[in-house]
Formats: sequence, structure tokens, C-alpha cells
Amino acid sequence: MRKAIGIVFAGGRVEDLSVLTERRPKAAVVFGGIYRTIDFAMTNLARAGIDHVGILTQYRPSPLMDHVGTGSAWDLVGATRAVRFLPPYLGIGSSEWYRGPADALYQNLDFIERLAPDDVLAVSGDHVYAMDYRPLLDYHAEQDADLTMAFVERANDAHRFGIGELNDAGQVVAFSEKPRQPRSHLASMSVYVFRRAVLIEELRRAERGLDGTATHQIHEVLRRMMPRRRVYGWVYHGDWAYTRTLDEYHAFHRRLLGEPPAIDLAAWQVRSNTLARRAAPPPPARCLPGACVENSLLAPGCVVRGTVRDSVLSPGVVVGAGAEVVDSILWDNVVVEPGASLRGVISDKRVVFGRDCRAGEGEIRPSEEMPASLTGGSVVVGMDVRIPPGARIGRNCIVHPDTPESALAAPLNSGASVRPSGRAGGGR
Repeated sequence: MRKAIGIVFAGGRVEDLSVLTERRPKAAVVFGGIYRTIDFAMTNLARAGIDHVGILTQYRPSPLMDHVGTGSAWDLVGATRAVRFLPPYLGIGSSEWYRGPADALYQNLDFIERLAPDDVLAVSGDHVYAMDYRPLLDYHAEQDADLTMAFVERANDAHRFGIGELNDAGQVVAFSEKPRQPRSHLASMSVYVFRRAVLIEELRRAERGLDGTATHQIHEVLRRMMPRRRVYGWVYHGDWAYTRTLDEYHAFHRRLLGEPPAIDLAAWQVRSNTLARRAAPPPPARCLPGACVENSLLAPGCVVRGTVRDSVLSPGVVVGAGAEVVDSILWDNVVVEPGASLRGVISDKRVVFGRDCRAGEGEIRPSEEMPASLTGGSVVVGMDVRIPPGARIGRNCIVHPDTPESALAAPLNSGASVRPSGRAGGGR
């Protein structure tokens, strides 16, 4: 029986998510109320029976490390099972910050060689999907492939992804990264199964520039190896989201609602470390007299006295009497004080919306700061902000972490952003 290990690419920030990734990698972004984005890749790996997983991380890794912990939530603890974080390190000789996904793999060849698997299953930690990798691994073995790439059909926005072309035998005959005019609709899922020996040889070739120039990018390694290797494509038929922009992040959450929901996370059976940084699980959500909750997801620990509609609330969110939360995504421990009105708000952790404030009202103007990412009218608020009582915030606005109340004393017009004066810090 062939042995495979898992590698998760989880180091990137994704600047198009603005304040949501200002202090965490995208893999640590909250999704669906109680999950982090990496949970989907970790669950898929656990479902496939992968016993060893290495997580490649670089940008502000602490929130991700706190969340994954020992890997017990995915049953990756034991004498023959483990999860290991693989951050870059500075030392004597050959180590430095990761310069790209291929370089990250190259710097951790010792991890791969020590475990000596037949195959290496490398996946992105910032995509949202439920997939059993076992049929993919079986197909890889049946084809005696050196590399098998997973693809998904994207008819409307294929130009945003790496695009593959397959022949009748399923072999990848061409691959291009974000082509302006795609020649197929098969988008790479950033899910790769490599024969271990081939991966090691190709990474060394890339590092030494044996194909002309050195490269640290995985898509370039893939393109170079195709003429001399057995490369196959495997097409996945199911929901898959990249949620690279704020608009996409909000839109995908809307698909979690409704009856039945377009995407049923309960059916996906996603595993998560719900006890990360907690001594005990939060109590059940409470809807008190006067509360009205419609078409929403409420995590444990929420307390609702006002109105919540078409929204997703993470643990510990409090909605005061007379407050209204509509079409919003509120992360852990957000407080909506009495009389406040939130429409289309995406809020990071520990934000307080003051009494009688209004967020998400007025005309729609594209965000001045993120014109390609924020166009649909959402208001995005970074962690640890207090919106003052009576404040007025328009649509497509961004409020950066730690912005003082005084900066929001005047109305924030649609499309505008506000930030503190140069203060930085860590976060979870």
C-alpha cells in the first residue's frame, strides 16, 4: 500500500482581504462562524487517512499555530500521527525566509525525506471545499503518475487561476498561470500529488537553475517538469471557493444560509479546534425575550436581545435590545449595543458597535482603498475597534484595527477608509 504525507501551504496574507489578514494569514481567517479557513484542508486530509501533515507558514503564524495546536481536532496525535509547523528559520548556511511555495518545499526536504513517503499531497490552506482525497490518490497510483493535479471547472472567471489543458488520456498537455484568454475552463485547485523522488529532483533543479534560471514558484516548477514527466489531471465536481476578495468572502457566507442552504457545512462535517485558547466550550446561544432571529447561523455563546437576519455570528457575539444586524458576518466577541444598526458588516474580533450607531447605510461607491475587492456595499471593520455611539458609516468602507473613536466622530462616507496613525500589533 502506498504511503502519502500532507503538506499545507498556509503562509500567505492575501492583501485583497484587507484588515481581515492584516494580522493573520488567510489560512487563519474565520469562516462560517466557528471555523478557520485551514480547517477545510485539514479535514480533507484527515478524511483521506493522512497521518503526517506539515504546515508551511510564514506571515504572522501565531494565530494559526494557536488554532491548530497539536492537531488533536483532526486526530493527528499519536505514535504514528502528527502535525508539524514548518516556518522559515535563519541559521548557519542555507536557510532564509521563504521566497515562494516551491522554495518553502525545498527548504523542508529534510521533513519529506525523513518520513520517506511514496507520495506527497500538497494542498493550499486558504481554499474552502470538502473533498475526499482518496480517489485522487488512487487515480495517481493507477496512472503511475509523477504528478497529478486537481482541477475544477470555472467557466466565468478562469483567467484568475492557473489553467490546465488535458488530452483524452487525462494527461496535462499545457498549463498557464492566470492567462488573459484561457484555452480551457479547468482551474487548478492548488492540490498536487507528487511522487516523492520526482518532487525532490524537480525542486533541486529549480533551486539550482538547471532549466535556465532558478525559480521559487510552484506553478513555474509544474510548467517546466511537464515535458519530461508523467503529469495527469483529475477533475473535481463539487463546491470550491477561493474567496480572495472581500466581496467573494461575503457572497460565499450568504450561500450558507437559506432552506436548504446552497452549501451545508453540517453535511461537510468540517473539523475544527473549537477549544483553541479556551478552557471550556462556550455555553449554548441564547435568544432572550424581544429577540428576533431569522435565516442566520448563531455560534455558541451568542446572546441576542435584538434582531438578527441573514447573518453569521461567531462565538460570544452580543446583540443588544433594539439593535439590528442584517446580512452581516460578526467574528468572536463582537458587541452590538442597544439601538445600533448593522447592514452588510464584516467585523473582526472584539469590535464594539456603540449605541445607536449606523453602519452600512447610504449609496454604494467602490472602496477607494480596495476598488477591486470591495464593491458590493459591505462595511469591513478590523479587530479591537470601538465604533462610538451615534456614529455613521457608509457602504464599502474599511475601518482598520485599533482606529480610535475620535477618528469616527464625523460620518465616514461610502467608499472611504480610516486607520490609526501608524500603530502596529499582534492579534489572534
